[in-house]
Amino acid sequence: MGDSRDLCPHLDSIGEVTKEDLLLKSKGTCQACGVSGPNLWACLQVSCPYVGCGESFEDHSTLHAQ
Repeated sequence: MGDSRDLCPHLDSIGEVTKEDLLLKSKGTCQACGVSGPNLWACLQVSCPYVGCGESFEDHSTLHAQ
């Protein structure tokens, strides 16, 4: 079986994210509009602390990813 990075090139940009990091971010708010969970998305790119709301709100997570 090959390296998982062969399956998805985006894996190269993912930083070290712990379960605790994600739990902390899930209790926060969207950094663009301030809405709170449960539909928040955390950016997983290296050194990016961004948390944005999902499609059921203003969808700032998608805007951030573009």
